[in-house]
Amino acid sequence: MRLLIGIDDTDGTGWAASTARLAREFGETLAGETRFIGSVGHFLFSGVTATTNNKASCLVVESARADAADFLLAQAAAYVEANAAPSSAPGIVVAGAEAEGLIDFGRAASRRGISAEELAPLIEGLRIAGLRGGRGLIGATAAVGLTARGWSGRWLEFGGLRRLDRAVQARELRALGIFLVSLETDAEAPAPDDWIDTHGRLRPQLAAGRAVLPLRRIGEGMWEAATGDAADAAPAKKSR
Repeated sequence: MRLLIGIDDTDGTGWAASTARLAREFGETLAGETRFIGSVGHFLFSGVTATTNNKASCLVVESARADAADFLLAQAAAYVEANAAPSSAPGIVVAGAEAEGLIDFGRAASRRGISAEELAPLIEGLRIAGLRGGRGLIGATAAVGLTARGWSGRWLEFGGLRRLDRAVQARELRALGIFLVSLETDAEAPAPDDWIDTHGRLRPQLAAGRAVLPLRRIGEGMWEAATGDAADAAPAKKSR
């Protein structure tokens, strides 16, 4: 069973660990019958309540447990409670197949402000935890919806990509399940032994429900990841 775990509003002013980091580190604690596939960061509209830097996180996991959703909610709530900033009001949402019903909500949250009244009917029947008031439930729910959609956000962890060296061969990335896409005119795919410069910050896109890494050719048998600070920048604050 594949499950999505949305988390938002766990940090605060002067707090070292971001929500993205906390979510990723929680995923790394999972073991046994639960497998941590990766975590995705999503930019939301600037007016979404309690979303620091307009960014919320969603973990993608698989579990063979019959009580997987309830188990993961309890585990996530305990971890977040122990590691979130004292001033935060975290929200946690766990969803499986029903996450598809949150897609439109997630898309709306990336375009405009969202009220608590809009959220209420959507989370009935979902596994949720609103800690210290749960202001982060809107962002957590939106992150689940956008991940379920499969066409936005960046993988902040996927198959252990953070342990890779800056320069890696195409075969290593494919072995992790990362789909390599050339942005060159001829769209030639990198050969298995070709080298890829990740610039020390490998963040594949979530596209078509998978991890996709756009590449530019920089030499014979050499490529670079075509993602960077500009691509990761938050959307402008404007009405839509």
